[in-house]
Amino acid sequence: MFFKKRVKKQKGVKMKKISIQLEKEAVEINLPDNTEILFADQPKPLSDPAFFIQKALANSIGSPSLDKIIEQKLKKNPEGKAVVVISDNTRPVPYKREAGILWPIIERLLAKNISNDRILILVATGTHRPLTEKELREMLDPRVFDHRIPIKNHNCRDKNNLTYLGKTNRGSSVYINRDYMKADIKILTGLVETHFMAGASGGRKSICPGLIGEESIYIFHGAPMLASPKSSDLIIDDNPCHQEALEIAKKAGADYILNVTLDQDYKITGVFAGDLEKAHKQAVNQIKKNVSIPIEKEYDVVITHAGFVG
Repeated sequence: MFFKKRVKKQKGVKMKKISIQLEKEAVEINLPDNTEILFADQPKPLSDPAFFIQKALANSIGSPSLDKIIEQKLKKNPEGKAVVVISDNTRPVPYKREAGILWPIIERLLAKNISNDRILILVATGTHRPLTEKELREMLDPRVFDHRIPIKNHNCRDKNNLTYLGKTNRGSSVYINRDYMKADIKILTGLVETHFMAGASGGRKSICPGLIGEESIYIFHGAPMLASPKSSDLIIDDNPCHQEALEIAKKAGADYILNVTLDQDYKITGVFAGDLEKAHKQAVNQIKKNVSIPIEKEYDVVITHAGFVG
């Protein structure tokens, strides 16, 4: 209620009143009448997200469909293994219910006669702590547990389960989760939203920093990287953080991605499936339209906020 107490209507000055949602309470603020209020366009949630998920898996961006990818891999190795990389619970990726993006992938793998013990769901924790079984059950589609699909947390400090892939152009030592590298079919899932240094999340971030060793993060999250003016929200081109993550992801390889965009109520507004770079780029172009506010002039004073907090 800070604003209510400190912002008072002045005599003889016209004021306009706006309402800002602060958690569950709406806070009303008085502003000078000539204040310009700018809003980002609110994206519309998909009317039938399950339909659009299936459509995206069949009509992929810059890539054959997921079914064809699986078939091609199994031709090379009929006993091939698959890994499906998921985000941890610090990201609101929809992995369950009708709008869940995980089960449609698992379903396709099982339909191609890949047994449950040849499928691994790998949690891309990055340098975060591992998720508990309770947290995983709260987050994932219950059919995953009904079919006994193995689930494993990445551990960036477990050197016995990391594979060394050399160095990047910037000198990072690339260590990647060994279970991921051993898989024949590599599928990434995630959410694309703005990111303060990588430009946008999703795509390559499932691998870097999601599946890298602790040593691999020193340059990626180092001061020179953060200091670059290109390491900023919605910037992908010439962004050193994006370039580093993409280089590492390409070294590790990814056969297919399934990413979504969400509105502030966590409802799906777009589904982007297919090639690691091309599908991700389309998702980034989508969020640029939804979260940026074009301005036509410079302002003396700009008051903004940190965004929606769920």
